[in-house]
Amino acid sequence: MSMHEIESLVELSVYSLHESKDEELDRRSLFYNLYQLQQQFDTGFTHFRVMDILIQHRFVYTFPVTAHPAYAQHAAYFDALAAGGKFSFIYTDPEKEWDAATNPVAGYANYDHPSASYILYCDAGSPLWEALVAKGTLTGNDAVAPEVTDVFTLAYEVAETAAEQENKDLLNSWYQLLPYMVMQAEQEGTTINYKALESILELVVSKDAISGEGLPPADELPVGGELGKFCAWWYEPAKDKMKTTADEPAEEIDLDSIPFTQEVEKTATWYDAQVRRYLEEINQAIASMEDNGHDDAIQEAVGNKLAQGLEYAAKAVELAPNDPGILVNKGSLHLLQENYPAALASYDAALTLAPDNTFIHLNRAILFYHMENIPAAIASFERVLELEPGNEFAKQWISVLK
Repeated sequence: MSMHEIESLVELSVYSLHESKDEELDRRSLFYNLYQLQQQFDTGFTHFRVMDILIQHRFVYTFPVTAHPAYAQHAAYFDALAAGGKFSFIYTDPEKEWDAATNPVAGYANYDHPSASYILYCDAGSPLWEALVAKGTLTGNDAVAPEVTDVFTLAYEVAETAAEQENKDLLNSWYQLLPYMVMQAEQEGTTINYKALESILELVVSKDAISGEGLPPADELPVGGELGKFCAWWYEPAKDKMKTTADEPAEEIDLDSIPFTQEVEKTATWYDAQVRRYLEEINQAIASMEDNGHDDAIQEAVGNKLAQGLEYAAKAVELAPNDPGILVNKGSLHLLQENYPAALASYDAALTLAPDNTFIHLNRAILFYHMENIPAAIASFERVLELEPGNEFAKQWISVLK
């Protein structure tokens, strides 16, 4: 699986767990294990795509940068970071160079526009979290370490919520990934939870969630041994969708380089992943101009990415018209384009499908703010607090707007 597919799998898993009605889910620990899994791959840092959710379920904690346990020893360093207002990883020893073994990432910091302040972030279970627990800043349940679980148990927990939500794309993504995790476990000699795998396969098959795209060629599967037996069993439900190397084109096709107007089979998830990537890149470019001044080249690049992102968003909506997340992302592109009526139409369509989704209400609230409709913005933020009374983002905005 590609870097973007792994990022998408983790992000969609976070949304699925968040939207689950199961109040017994230990979402905090599941998020911890999801990001531990993501760290095994060469992916980007994607927490901010779902930051409100991570904060709500107390996986991520936020503080003023002065709350760092070592602030007194490194005050000049932290003050300079805050003055610069840019995203930065915070290492165990803040002023030394990063080293995975001796000076790993402990936390991170970034400027928060709604609160107009520079924020220190830490994940539960991280070195910075451990330091804050030791200092007594975090206590009670917040001082309890997330429960570590194997990838197969993690996958089953997510697959159950995905199946309940009829999320075939997410089920398929886990189906595609898990054989690689089995191979890794075989190589490392770690335990494979076959009971969880059996349950996951039952869910995938029952929801008819297997996509032919991304399946390995049938004649390249391992043969013999425990791994061969596993692959024969795992891919049995997919055998009618699997090709052989003889069916493959002479030259490998890079799907990422082919515009969707060509006859290439791609899923709504693929298009939506590109939309999210464009949103992230556009927001980073805008933040850069806010910090460093207007730049014609950057502005032109932003315009091009908005146009391309909207084309991908339209295709994603065409393939999955009832996916509220896809509609929200399309609306966010329109918001950045300052096409406020189109943005509102997308958000309203998403809200019709998921009326109690706080993420949609938050987006509509920010849109109303840009439209200078302050009463509507306040009402939307208040609706967020009705659904999630602990949502700090909404509280901060209401305080500012009132």
